Amino acid sequence: MYFSKHNEKIVYINHYSGLLEVEGEGVLCKEDAEAWPAMGRKWQSEYDTLSVKEGITGLGEGYLESFPKIGCLILSRTVESVATSPELDKRMRKNKVLIRGEYNTFAEEFAHEKGLGFLHCDIPLADDDIEIAHEHDIITLRFHDRGRADIHYNCFTPGSTAGSYGGGEYAKELPKDFYVDCSLEQFASNFPERLHDQLMSNGMLSRFLDKANSRIKKPVNSKKKTQSEK
Repeated sequence: MYFSKHNEKIVYINHYSGLLEVEGEGVLCKEDAEAWPAMGRKWQSEYDTLSVKEGITGLGEGYLESFPKIGCLILSRTVESVATSPELDKRMRKNKVLIRGEYNTFAEEFAHEKGLGFLHCDIPLADDDIEIAHEHDIITLRFHDRGRADIHYNCFTPGSTAGSYGGGEYAKELPKDFYVDCSLEQFASNFPERLHDQLMSNGMLSRFLDKANSRIKKPVNSKKKTQSEK
């Protein structure tokens, strides 16, 4: 974890997978990319995915340039602006940076404006506590730029010895058209009843199902009119 030297409200959560999450409020400025404890190294170059969490409203001039290895930029729906330079735009297109976020938000608009690929962000669905197995599962709806969407389960269980942890990960691939004419209630019915309330109150999931279905092109009735119909 890192903390901005410029603004104590800006916090970075680092992951070994190459993901860096930034939490805070307002517009991020170039100085916010200077963080501690960085031990003097160029820590910004260690990450290829930057996830800007809800609460942050924009990325100011010079901020994004501070992360030269970013190949994927995830923007929450509170982000309304990202300042870039012609040089940065060129670099992002050359590196085929993928923009992720919710449909009909600035993230999608930004991707189209800059000529970059766009993919809906993953959707945290629910946390499942299976008491009989002393198991805790984190369930996520994931989207991939290649391949079908899936339901990912990150499972945590007690280990074989005190102080250790077990568990694992697995995913269930979804049909290509899993969301078509699927209501929130129908989606929730595919999971155990104990998760019903979490799923029904999941705003991001609800928005996705609504927006995804609104984008489906309805077939046009191409049947020619008969003489009597004219």
